[in-house]
Amino acid sequence: MTQTQARHAPRYAMVTPVYNEGKYIAAMIESVCGQTIQPAKWVIVDDGSTDNTAEIAAAYARRCPFMELIRRPKREERLPGGERAIQQALGQLDLSDYDFLARFDADLIFEPDYIEQILAEFERDPRLGIAGGGLYIEKDGHMELELEPAYHVRGAVKMYRRQCFEQIGGLATQIGWDTIDEVYAWTKGWKTRSFFQYRVSHRRPTGFGLCTSRIYFERGKAEYFSWSSPLFVLIKTAKIALGEIAPLKALRFLAGFICGYLAQERRIQDPLFVKTRRDQQRHRLMSILSLRGDRVSQQLRSLEALSRR
Repeated sequence: MTQTQARHAPRYAMVTPVYNEGKYIAAMIESVCGQTIQPAKWVIVDDGSTDNTAEIAAAYARRCPFMELIRRPKREERLPGGERAIQQALGQLDLSDYDFLARFDADLIFEPDYIEQILAEFERDPRLGIAGGGLYIEKDGHMELELEPAYHVRGAVKMYRRQCFEQIGGLATQIGWDTIDEVYAWTKGWKTRSFFQYRVSHRRPTGFGLCTSRIYFERGKAEYFSWSSPLFVLIKTAKIALGEIAPLKALRFLAGFICGYLAQERRIQDPLFVKTRRDQQRHRLMSILSLRGDRVSQQLRSLEALSRR
């Protein structure tokens, strides 16, 4: 990118929660500082790390004028995702100064033109409200995509058009926020999409370092809070049990969902949100059934053709 192009590039702010990221954060910062379009502002919130994360970030912040480090006190328990820290980071920003907002985790490495490519996708589609690349982890010497539906942007690598972010009312603070923001975006007429061709190295698998039973239980509760269809949750439970070969994780996931019902816990009180969420899940299930039905039909036609030979 030329200097003239960079001067006219959209302005974006970044926020990153960090907690004991000493193994990863230096490489992540280097990859951000090496972007062809750098952030106008980057707020990193250290959420009470007990390692050298804050010291590493502070050293870079002294050299990078667009970086700001906020340190939160140490505490015994930290919620998954660090979303409370994100709220503090957002409090340091006047969003009217920026065209886009990026919420990135600290265990990522970006290609030098990653931001440039994502911003180009926003420019191509004025209704694109939330976008991100594909998260890839190294397995057996090669990079493997952490597969998700194309409409879902992983929470680790989300970028928002400012108008979309303002219309959805910011970010929820509980686990499942990265689904909630997308549903709200859909209710406002925005599109959400992952562009898997733009690779982001995810150096730590999702949920690594957290208590497995807790994370799946909390994910089940998140499905309840966000009005997931019981049928959809049952199918997802089966997918965890069979696809991941993890029956105990599946049971914890289902238990979290059921406990929400039994305790009559608070849920999102927005009829349009509920309708949009259920309609999207119903459409997805119908698409899967239709695709599988087409495959069965193709196999039957192939068998019929063979029987005629």
